Amino acid sequence: MLRPVGTGHLLCYRPHFAMTRIGLISDVHANLPALEAVLSALSKRGVERIVCCGDLVDYAPWPIEVISCLREMNVLCVQGNHDAAAVGAFPIDGFTEEARVTVDWTRAVLSPVETAYLAALEQVHTEDDFVVVHGSLRGPLWEYVRDPFVAGESFPLLTRQIGFFGHSHIQGGYMSVSGNVKAIDPHMKLSILPDTKYLINSGSVGQPRDGDPRAAYAVIDLHDGRGSVSFERVSYDIGAVV
Repeated sequence: MLRPVGTGHLLCYRPHFAMTRIGLISDVHANLPALEAVLSALSKRGVERIVCCGDLVDYAPWPIEVISCLREMNVLCVQGNHDAAAVGAFPIDGFTEEARVTVDWTRAVLSPVETAYLAALEQVHTEDDFVVVHGSLRGPLWEYVRDPFVAGESFPLLTRQIGFFGHSHIQGGYMSVSGNVKAIDPHMKLSILPDTKYLINSGSVGQPRDGDPRAAYAVIDLHDGRGSVSFERVSYDIGAVV
């Protein structure tokens, strides 16, 4: 059936079949126009649920609207470092000056409702088929997984076949076959195979850092240890944000 959402888009929910289709997003950073573009794209792909790897807030000026939208749609979110910083649970002395300013502003505009929501988010969420984290399984809020060595340190901690992560704002990820770790090419559709473990990064919705300013997301199909990952981009009105 079709379920209306707060942004005016429709998200298509299908009956439960053997194959599960997941929309994966991360690092929205309060960018409502980018989020709306991604939600519209996901509605056309027939995803059954959406998973967000954290950093809902900071940088763009719509933290309340982004939180409200994701809550209304029952999106599974984990806590990112900026979410934790916004509720005073993560130090910001290591942030850039711009980031510190946006954290202070976000703290000032959030109501107790949004603050409580961010504070209650899990840092690591585990389900039957996957684990969700913002940074890494070694450092859920702070560690960047940007090379095979760091990825290799995380794979032994991965209790499921697939881990979803964000934080780096870069699409792609890593795969491990018998301890051999290699990078995933986001320009290619990825096949999920039973004898392989995966760390998947959908890239950033609100602030990509890989040279492509379009909002990033991924679509994952899963069934009994097999499936596929498609890394996607969608254009939006960047001028409405900057």
